[in-house]
Amino acid sequence: MKEKPSDTVLGGGYTPEHVIGFYRLHAAPWAIMLHAQGSQVLAPILRFRFYYLVSGILCLAAILILIRLGVNPVVAAIRKIARRAALVAQGSYGEPLAVESRDEIGQLTVSFNEMVAGLQERDFISNTFGRYVDQEIARELLSRPEAARLGGEKRQVVILFSDIRDFTPLAESLSPEATISLVNRYFSRMIEIIQQHRGIIVDFLGDAILAFFDPLDGPLSPPMEKALKCALKMQGAMEELNASGAPLGFPPLTMGIALHAGEVVVGNIGSESRAKYGIVGAAVNLTHRLQAEAKGGEVVLSEAAFRQLPEAPAVKRKFSAHLKGVQEPMTLYLVEND
Repeated sequence: MKEKPSDTVLGGGYTPEHVIGFYRLHAAPWAIMLHAQGSQVLAPILRFRFYYLVSGILCLAAILILIRLGVNPVVAAIRKIARRAALVAQGSYGEPLAVESRDEIGQLTVSFNEMVAGLQERDFISNTFGRYVDQEIARELLSRPEAARLGGEKRQVVILFSDIRDFTPLAESLSPEATISLVNRYFSRMIEIIQQHRGIIVDFLGDAILAFFDPLDGPLSPPMEKALKCALKMQGAMEELNASGAPLGFPPLTMGIALHAGEVVVGNIGSESRAKYGIVGAAVNLTHRLQAEAKGGEVVLSEAAFRQLPEAPAVKRKFSAHLKGVQEPMTLYLVEND
């Protein structure tokens, strides 16, 4: 105190019991001293510190609450999408998720719903039409009411039936691996050609193919023309397959094809749990019998199919045949392969 002109002296304790302040006078050998209780002098500072800490804690709590309130809807939405994604992975699509906001989560929900709708449509197309129907044709068919329910409607279509000649003894001479490889090469090429001509493959019956060409409420002539071009190209492709298969040790294949135009029931055939888009009717059975009249490499048309062509093709032979289940002989046309 002697060396300082003024100062504050604190007593002992965390909150000093006594606080003394002094000021040394310059004009006299005296000093002015003030004494007070420490709790009284430091009360404003202590109150400020207390309120500061309380305010800080309250602000931090408010920030955490606001963060929680903002994050909870986001977390809930993400969890909802995650749960639905798990169900989709199991094949259960359900109803679209509700879009409850316009922010990024809302956009994510919209994108998720669009993705699920696309998967649902893809699975429906695959389950209903199989893997061998062109996606564009499948979507056109889906727009029709009979595509979404069991049953169907009667209408005129063009039916194609193809079958490999003498395949059974040929397969017996090959190993199982070679037989599968040969059949896969054949089916891969034929499926490609049928899809190129907008044909709808109904079934594979052993080594035979049943397909049809649907006018979709239009005239029958355009699909008939496509069906004939398809059949002729299939026969041409057989020559290419035989040429490329010879170096691999595959025996040559020959195929007979029949085309017929007639009334069938088109729609979903099966049960609620398992249905397939296809055709049934007497015309289908008749086409199956017609293909037996086609030798290897030939395309045979019924009179009904021939009449639907806008331009008469080159006919190699016109003949009559008695078919099982048909009382009168049928007039058939053997069309030349260009």
